[in-house]
Amino acid sequence: MGRMVGKKKSPFVAKLARLAKAIAKAKPKKLHALLFEAFEVFAMAGDVGRAEVVLGWMYGARLPAPTDVATALSTQAMDGFCLAAGLGDRTGGEPRTSFARGKAPSGALAERVAAGEVEVCGRILRDAYARPPATDAWAELPEGDPWRTNDRWRRIQALAREGRRREALDRLVPLVDTWDPEARGAGYGDELVLALDLALELGEAARIPAWIARQGERFGDEAFLVQTALGLPRVARFIAEGGLRDVVRLDEAEREAALRAIDEALDAATSAAPKPAPKVQKRRVLAEYSQVHLGPETLTGEERALVHFQRPDDHALGMSLFPTMVGIGTPSDTDYVDAEVTLSDGDVVALEGVVRAVAFPLVVRGPLLLSSVSGGEDEVLEIPPGTYDVAARFVPKKAPKASASAGLRVFGLLLTFHPAGALGAPRVLVREVDA
Repeated sequence: MGRMVGKKKSPFVAKLARLAKAIAKAKPKKLHALLFEAFEVFAMAGDVGRAEVVLGWMYGARLPAPTDVATALSTQAMDGFCLAAGLGDRTGGEPRTSFARGKAPSGALAERVAAGEVEVCGRILRDAYARPPATDAWAELPEGDPWRTNDRWRRIQALAREGRRREALDRLVPLVDTWDPEARGAGYGDELVLALDLALELGEAARIPAWIARQGERFGDEAFLVQTALGLPRVARFIAEGGLRDVVRLDEAEREAALRAIDEALDAATSAAPKPAPKVQKRRVLAEYSQVHLGPETLTGEERALVHFQRPDDHALGMSLFPTMVGIGTPSDTDYVDAEVTLSDGDVVALEGVVRAVAFPLVVRGPLLLSSVSGGEDEVLEIPPGTYDVAARFVPKKAPKASASAGLRVFGLLLTFHPAGALGAPRVLVREVDA
């Protein structure tokens, strides 16, 4: 919840220290999201120079440019700050959310920020209920009634949606002035962001220091609130110019120490010698829609657009092939598979007891994920980069009671990586009907 901004020790000291510790131990895929959190703190502090340094680390100086968003609004937030602070285009509009995948980036930085502002305004002003209130009946409800709070905010949202922005601000002023800093509010802090935007637009900026003093800690407490604010150009400029510096309360020495700690942590994360892959790597994966997927941990934009089992012969073959990724069809009625992944230097594939088996070519450029359709798995498989023929063999296992009672089976999945060409892939080794 929001609280009065005072002189007590800043919570961002501890937050940046926690981030440094997490970065030092993080897997490569996790680093972008952690560095984005650090960027947010420096951006909130109006520390353009250090925010720029972290952005550089995220986009090529220390790490490859990210392919997965940190949050749904993270790229828009970085773009908004970069435009407001005069840093130029650092992200190129990437990465994009799954909703935006397949769409071209929307032009230059200023164009993307303008489009992002429309989306962020839509989020702030979206009514969570079917019909917005048409009157001020909320004022007749008793204090403490949640509908008094909800409908008051919904009336303001409706006015702003209709373009009646002065009226919306006139209603926001008493709300923000008297809002209990410990009360969350119907808009989860969006009330404050909208008030800042309208005040900056309508010549009421003199009200803002008192709002920040009373309500500013909401920016540290509410998820996405800083990102929402950075998506609005006027508010982003206010933040870049130090408008939230008294919320962050980190002096120059504290910010420099935090940046050095993150720098050292990033060194530790990126220079650690990789552990040798175990001879057998084991994973358990749900067989949703009778398939599991094998592919790169980090997908390119082109790879993200690919969908398995769309070609007519994929199901008959039991595999859906792309150069760097594959969908593997499981035996019917499979609940999950327990996979064992190994490397082989030969071309012998034992098929005794196997109920289904296929061989497919695969190009490996880095860590792989064996995943279900819905994803969520993050424990990578370490396979040396190269081109392989991979054998995928399913062997029966005893199903637990929960699976058996649902009429489902469990299989071991033996994934063996052979030298390219060793298996004559792609080909079917054992069809399920042969078993």
